[in-house]
Amino acid sequence: MDSTQPPALGAETVALLRAVEQLGDSDDAGDLIRHGLRLARTRTRARAGVLAVDDESRPGRYAQVLTDGVAREDPVVADILAHGSGHATGLVLQGTIRVGEADFGTLFVSGWQEPPGALENAVVQGLATALGPHIETLRQRRVSELHEQVTTTVWELNSTLVDEVDLDVSLPLLTTRVRELTSAQVVALVGARPDGPPRVLAASGEDAGPALAELGPDLTEVLRAGTALHWSATPTDANLSSDRRVSTSLVPLDTRDEDRVVLVVHRWRPSRGVAERQVRDVISALALHASVVLDREHAEREHDLLTVLQDRDRIARDLHDLVIQRLFAIGLTLQGASRRAVRPEVSERLEGAVAELDQTIRDIRATIFQLRHRAGEGSFRADLRQLIDSYAPTLGFAPVVRLTGPVDSVTGDEVQAQVLMVVREALSNVARHARATSATVEVEATSDRFSVVVRDDGVGVGPGAVESGLGNVRARAAEHGGEVELAAAEPHGTVLRWSVPV
Repeated sequence: MDSTQPPALGAETVALLRAVEQLGDSDDAGDLIRHGLRLARTRTRARAGVLAVDDESRPGRYAQVLTDGVAREDPVVADILAHGSGHATGLVLQGTIRVGEADFGTLFVSGWQEPPGALENAVVQGLATALGPHIETLRQRRVSELHEQVTTTVWELNSTLVDEVDLDVSLPLLTTRVRELTSAQVVALVGARPDGPPRVLAASGEDAGPALAELGPDLTEVLRAGTALHWSATPTDANLSSDRRVSTSLVPLDTRDEDRVVLVVHRWRPSRGVAERQVRDVISALALHASVVLDREHAEREHDLLTVLQDRDRIARDLHDLVIQRLFAIGLTLQGASRRAVRPEVSERLEGAVAELDQTIRDIRATIFQLRHRAGEGSFRADLRQLIDSYAPTLGFAPVVRLTGPVDSVTGDEVQAQVLMVVREALSNVARHARATSATVEVEATSDRFSVVVRDDGVGVGPGAVESGLGNVRARAAEHGGEVELAAAEPHGTVLRWSVPV
């Protein structure tokens, strides 16, 4: 027999190698680690398998705990995690899973009638070692996909800035895309104001109002200090935490405007295979892009204002140097002519004309000092936002505003005036009767309909409520062939829907 021939591999070893090779077929990190855990338990004939993923934001704790062959609530799982290979019976094997240069988690197997041998230990160590590179490959793939989505989002946002910045388009688009990227419940941009509660610039998510009310103290602190704040839901158990923990991030924007703005990403979840810190980096990057959008709009406003001021100076100069001087010269000529007039009625008419010219000169001089047009004023969107913002001190919170469609152009002045009155009446009712902590005003314009939805989380409308204000709202809708619906909101509150055809 040739002693140089390598020993033949046993059937068990061949099966294990094939199983390890099949790990690379998994396209999801969760499926991959579950497959590896199952292999470790079945190939070592253990009763219990546990795979604990380290929590990178809380050293010494686990972000995710998976089990195989044993229920997660079984006391043996907590015992294994507490003692590891130092278990009193010594019947626990473990292998460290490393991803890149850092520990990812620990693979435990336990539960034999007889103490495990070298083969079982080699299986656990080998599978733990094999899992690391596969997890790293999937993680890099998921991170690359996330970065590609971020690039697409930035490109889409930049396309809204080609001509001029419309915050009613750019900011809602940004909050919507951030919510999609992070699987968040609510995303909002909230700005400080010198007096009164913060104002909501844009929001995405059905529960934006209640969420922002809940985050009120934290928002106030971030707006005051200008320092980002991140936290995750604290699990009830020190070791066995949920594998789908949610996080919240409040990131202040670095803008040239004196009033601070905060990007709120509430209850977000990282994609499988993507670390929390990587999602936080994405949120910070998109907050930076939001700063660019706001700075661009601020620069446009300053440019428009400068243009208006220059036009005002030019008009005032022309009125003073040309128009007033000519009118003054004409007045002197008429005064001279009145002295030479023979007929009294002619003299009276000339003196009357001179008096009218003097009054005209005074009016023009007053006009010079009353040229106070400002860029951005005069639009229906601006009027709506100004009206809704004016109720923040009365309500004690800033209503969330959503404007969708061509709000400025689809209706005439009459319908716009009616809409302002409806919104005013609805918010007044919320302030007087609802005892709400949040409210949302949604205004949508389509090619054939204009609708207003005002939603609050208050006590609702009682059965004996008097419809004095609501009667006016119904009359305004009926006058234009529209509809009004008042319904209860879930879990509590009121929803007012008002719409008219256009």
